[in-house]
Amino acid sequence: MALRLFGCSAFLYNIIDGCWLSRGLGMDKESANKFEKMDLVFVAGIVVSYSCFFISTMLKATFFIELFSPITGFAIGITILGCLKRMGRFWKPSFILALGIFSYAFADILIFISNWITGSEKLYEFAAFIFLLPNYFFGASVGFYFIQKLKGKDLYRFLINSLTFTVIGIIALRRILVHLGTYDLVDQGALIRIYLYFTVNIFILIMIVHMTLMIATDNGLKGTNTMIFGIIGYILLDFPYTYVQALGQDPENIYTNLVYMLCMILMAHGIYHQVHHHHVFQFKPYKYTQGAVRRTRIVVLAGLILSIILMVLKVIESGEFFYVAFALLAYWITTATFQNSALSEQLLKQQDILTGLYNRRYSSTVLEEAVNKAKEQSKRFVIFCVDLNCFKPINDTYGHDMGDRVLKEFGSRMLALPKSYTSFRTGGDEFMLVREEISEKEEIVQCARDLQKLFNTPLHIDTYIFSLSGSIGVSVYPDDSEQIETLVRYADAAMYAVKHSGKKDNFRLFDSSLVETVEKHRALEERLRKAEPDRDFILHYQPRIDAFTGRLTAAEVFPRLKGESNYTAADLLPITEEVGLMNRLGNWIIETAIRQLKTWRDTCGQDISISVNLSPLQLLDMDFLENLKVVVKKNDLSPSKVHLDISNDVIMGASITAKETLRNLNEYGFKLSLNDFGGDDINLNHILTCGFSAIHMSPSLIHRADSDEDANVLIETIVGLAGNMNIDAYAVGIETKEQGEKLKSMGVRALQGYYYGKPVEAEEFTRRYF
Repeated sequence: MALRLFGCSAFLYNIIDGCWLSRGLGMDKESANKFEKMDLVFVAGIVVSYSCFFISTMLKATFFIELFSPITGFAIGITILGCLKRMGRFWKPSFILALGIFSYAFADILIFISNWITGSEKLYEFAAFIFLLPNYFFGASVGFYFIQKLKGKDLYRFLINSLTFTVIGIIALRRILVHLGTYDLVDQGALIRIYLYFTVNIFILIMIVHMTLMIATDNGLKGTNTMIFGIIGYILLDFPYTYVQALGQDPENIYTNLVYMLCMILMAHGIYHQVHHHHVFQFKPYKYTQGAVRRTRIVVLAGLILSIILMVLKVIESGEFFYVAFALLAYWITTATFQNSALSEQLLKQQDILTGLYNRRYSSTVLEEAVNKAKEQSKRFVIFCVDLNCFKPINDTYGHDMGDRVLKEFGSRMLALPKSYTSFRTGGDEFMLVREEISEKEEIVQCARDLQKLFNTPLHIDTYIFSLSGSIGVSVYPDDSEQIETLVRYADAAMYAVKHSGKKDNFRLFDSSLVETVEKHRALEERLRKAEPDRDFILHYQPRIDAFTGRLTAAEVFPRLKGESNYTAADLLPITEEVGLMNRLGNWIIETAIRQLKTWRDTCGQDISISVNLSPLQLLDMDFLENLKVVVKKNDLSPSKVHLDISNDVIMGASITAKETLRNLNEYGFKLSLNDFGGDDINLNHILTCGFSAIHMSPSLIHRADSDEDANVLIETIVGLAGNMNIDAYAVGIETKEQGEKLKSMGVRALQGYYYGKPVEAEEFTRRYF
């Protein structure tokens, strides 16, 4: 019979589901409007049938009561089925709910047949049994909903909570039955049925109450909640129904049946309201905090103390106390386990394992709290963004283990700061500190100086002494902005301004002059996120000249955004790395440049080289070398005609994988050049181990060639060193004739800079130099 009921419901669902599906398959507007009226027809059916049922009950017209009761039930169930297509992934719990309502209506039909057609007592008794099924369907519906809504430990905690309070509810029920003398009125079999049925009902009731408590506050007054109230009302009505039935009495009551039906109408209304107003229950997440742990402990201890008092007063028996105590202790242990596990996971999510500082992800939470606190107290707080200087050489020369110890030492220093500071590690060698309860600008400056000293103080690790420094950017809430993201961006901008200034060991407060820089960066980032290399970029080429013959020997490639002459490669490339465009852009640059080189060779007869800058991300791309080989072979070019330039900063921080890629590129025949040599950190070991064939002296050094004798000494030393190592030394960034002549006299053969030509498009380059 139950299978037949399920089959009929599924058949109805398929019919209605097909109607809704048809409506979504491009029907004409008139037909679509007809289906739009379907819901109104269902609702009208409920209103009419329930009104007839209500009037019949008031008139005590038994025939019509038993006629309109199943009609109303089926109308309610069909209304729910009509909503399923629009319930998304939560259609299954609603379908199970509809099955419960159909089982009630089916039992009503059996009673009608028994009373008015067959007169069968057994059919009537079977109908009374069927009336017990809706609870199980409603409970299964709620349980299935929770399984879909909650995951992992939240679901387990929900089940533990429900089971614990169900045990306590059963003990309370037992005391009520003892008080009512039920043990003397019913046989043992009926008593067991009462316990089993009441246990299920209590468990369902606890689940629904738990569900109500978990619903977020802003969902509390929505009509969707009438579904919950309907299920609660139905189950509460069923307690006396089951009790009376167990006593061997007829539990049927025409007025109670009216309320039963009203509860089911509330369930349908909740689903109908949810579909038409697009409301979805949002659950408040379980709190896994120290405060939640303490509250759980208090609840358990209070429950145990109350149970002991009730046992002493002989309100409950010692055996019942044992069950309550066992349930509470099991609840405490399992909940505490979940909470401790969650706290550990939360700590891992919040904390940088190496330094013990908070991580970048958790910074938004701390900053939100700082904003709320500052608003309440009308105070300021300050953000310091810090980038370590001279860290990469330590990491590279002494190994990553030593680098980790350096970072850990700085982490310890920041953790030792006063409680008004909150420190974060936001990147490899980048940090952020938040200083609360600060008022005057002089105090902000003093804090920045204190942090400067913190990062300047030498580190003593084993027998080594390391001297580092920090570039510090500062932004102030609410002076600079009231938006968290903007404040962080402003502090970053101030930090990068220090980083790219002449003195990296310094700090800078954000000011309006940096706003344009920040907005420019943001606008460029937004555009690059949507950019496609072949659509949005164009290549410019700058000549490289032989100092002694004046002949063109190579062209260096610079990517430019189409229609944007203000952005240089130095502006573009770091952001393309941030937005994930670098690998695609890098491949496009190389392919386009090599095709252009082939065009110049085939059409102009010019046998020059092409020079392309590489990103560190390309060196980490396992397919980069193979793709490069394919492009060179496809264009019938010698690898020696392709010069790959790597910046000194990149190679100083290069990983083992990147260095292996460089060696493989060199072995295949590509020419490797080291950029910005002599401008900052120098490590000659990289030149030997990675196969560099040339070094590009830093423009900052070249600019001083015609005026600074110390710079000239360094240039001559580099040129001599390069000659002894059998590699070429190039001068980049030449802006005057005097600089070019001076470098030529020092033995520098390859010269490049604005004096010889600015980067231009391929067509213009061809016209000028070929």
